[in-house]
Amino acid sequence: MNFTEKEGVRRHKKLRENMAEANIDVLVVYGNNGRMGIYSGNLAYVSNFISFSGQQALVFPLEGEPVLFVGVENQRIEAIRKSWIKDTRCEAMTSVTMQVCDYLNEIGVEGKRVGVSSFSIMPVSWYEQFQQNLSPQEWVDASEMVWKERLIQSDEEIAMSKHSAKLGDAAWNRIRECAQEGISELEIRAEMDAVMLPGAGTENFNMMGLGSMANGGEAPWGYVIPQTDRKMEKGDAVLLEISPRVNGYWNQLVRVLCLGQPESWLTEAYDLVRRARDATLEVLGPDKPMIGLVDAMNKVFADSGREVWPYGLVHLTGLDLTDYMITPKSTGTLKPNQIVTVHPMYQLSPNRQIFWGESYVITEDGFEPINTSSDKLEVK
Repeated sequence: MNFTEKEGVRRHKKLRENMAEANIDVLVVYGNNGRMGIYSGNLAYVSNFISFSGQQALVFPLEGEPVLFVGVENQRIEAIRKSWIKDTRCEAMTSVTMQVCDYLNEIGVEGKRVGVSSFSIMPVSWYEQFQQNLSPQEWVDASEMVWKERLIQSDEEIAMSKHSAKLGDAAWNRIRECAQEGISELEIRAEMDAVMLPGAGTENFNMMGLGSMANGGEAPWGYVIPQTDRKMEKGDAVLLEISPRVNGYWNQLVRVLCLGQPESWLTEAYDLVRRARDATLEVLGPDKPMIGLVDAMNKVFADSGREVWPYGLVHLTGLDLTDYMITPKSTGTLKPNQIVTVHPMYQLSPNRQIFWGESYVITEDGFEPINTSSDKLEVK
């Protein structure tokens, strides 16, 4: 799956409007695989290029054609095949940093305002090279200018997010079928990848917790990364966070499966996180305050006497698993075409947690679930 040229034109037009409003003459967008961190997806958003290694940078002028700089030749070939950027360059004997500096000096940045996205993820060495080799009028942190545009998705982006959710649901259904005594964590991971990768899940981030349900649960009963060769036994439960990524766009699905009848502590815990989910959905919709989601979720936990997480765990999802974490300090409101992941969790004990999660798209008059998996505690 890939985005259309029309989508690229839309994004570039809006970006130039924002640059003109901020009086930015040229924008430098740094990239480091676009995997984690809210600003790391900015390069992918502007260029439609995601590399799984190395560092890249895009020079995007207010007027004129953008240029993408990469570190190795195979990235340049990959970018030509997928990216909206027609001019992609690679000089094998020159660092990406110096390629960018040389080009900025070539087009001239003296007396100009140069925006950068993002100083927070850019290596110090890049910043030092910029300071030593360039003399703009002013450096401007333009990270949020790009990032904020990502939070409200286009129809094409929503289609990508929904396809990612479809793969997550399919992976969960596969685990429901194959989970049995003797299957290992690594084999469970392989089964999920076997479903998601052929469906264009270019990268999957899966977390897993496998442990006994006996005596209140094996500690720690939470996530294990990477997976191990520990095998499922009767009386075990496995907690899965399934996160496929399609053309950069993530989905997050969290479910629990029991091999044998669940212990009462797990049934009660799972029921509690679903009640926290239900309370959150009561206040989910367009123009609803973001803080209301966290308040509703945490009230369920507090009323049950459980320890409340500082942020409740509700977040926007897109080019990062956590494009924006909604916290008790959030002041904004929800908007149509935002993807919201409702991910209630709380501590069972200092070393054990219980999770649940799936995603929804905000519509003009409410919300629509994009995951279709049953919310029941799965028992085999």
